[in-house]
Amino acid sequence: MSPAQLRLALDSRRFFQLAHLLSRLPLPARARLRLARLLGRSFSPQRRERTKLLVAFRLGLGLNLAEAQRLFGLWKASDGLFATDIFAYKSMSPEWVRRRVAVDQPDVLARMQREGGLVLTFHTFHQNTLALTLGQCGIPLFPVAATEKNSPFAPYTGPYMRIINGDSEAKFSGGRYLFTDEMRSLVAGVRAAFAAGQTVLALCDNPVPDSAIPPVAIMGRQIGIGTGVMKLAQQAEVPAYFVLFYPDLVGGYRLILEDAGPIEDLECTARAYFHFLERQLAVAPWAWQGWSWYPDLLPVPDHSRADARIVFLLRECIELASHPLLRARDGLRWAVRACWSGGR
Repeated sequence: MSPAQLRLALDSRRFFQLAHLLSRLPLPARARLRLARLLGRSFSPQRRERTKLLVAFRLGLGLNLAEAQRLFGLWKASDGLFATDIFAYKSMSPEWVRRRVAVDQPDVLARMQREGGLVLTFHTFHQNTLALTLGQCGIPLFPVAATEKNSPFAPYTGPYMRIINGDSEAKFSGGRYLFTDEMRSLVAGVRAAFAAGQTVLALCDNPVPDSAIPPVAIMGRQIGIGTGVMKLAQQAEVPAYFVLFYPDLVGGYRLILEDAGPIEDLECTARAYFHFLERQLAVAPWAWQGWSWYPDLLPVPDHSRADARIVFLLRECIELASHPLLRARDGLRWAVRACWSGGR
């Protein structure tokens, strides 16, 4: 394990430890919400990726530095809500879904309940909560997921990963996780679920080096994705759905659904999948965890040289704005203004 990985593992363990402590305090719901957001802003393991994420927000969304910094705070706050939510998974029920989750397309959810199919979702801090939510809507769910067994982080965060996986899986209405380290079992499980009219959930928004389709555009960059589960859905002729689940940051959650129909062409479906994501990020840019790898994606053709220069200048400006001397100067200015206004 590299020093950076060890630091991330230790940060993650402390983050979950603090979230567990917070979850046990007898607090009113509003106070718990505020403290969970504060936990994320202060202790999210992602805070060390500040420069990279600010570059991502500025490149992808065209934000200025102040706007990007505000979004970074919201993004970390979302992480804090997830970390505290996992300790409440056992109590999340159909009634919790009715009270806390706003469903934008109930008719699409109803079709999923009737016919099953493939849910194509995205990396968020709340993807396990999404799976739990669909399960508590009466949908037998089979999410495709990586296991923590062979992860170098397992000695540090293993107990919390088992809470996340175990307590959410118990809510899948008879479904279960299909882990990617057991490929034959995974393929058999996906095919069996489709044949039974049940629902498989997969995340296809992380980059893979050997994609079976050409790279797909996402906010001026391009990404190659895995299409194995989509191919199985195409063969089974089951419906597909684009789904995004995220917190509104004031105590509720949004479940955004789109009926993508049967998969006829993998490349067309992949393009529509990322177009759906772009539309949702215009409304709730804190919803996507993939901002972590967005700056590493290649720019669309013919923009690589200019893009490299832009990224360099953005990093330089962000790091300069974060210099301790500049922060001390800003603090001094604030103190002078406070004293001046107080003395008037």
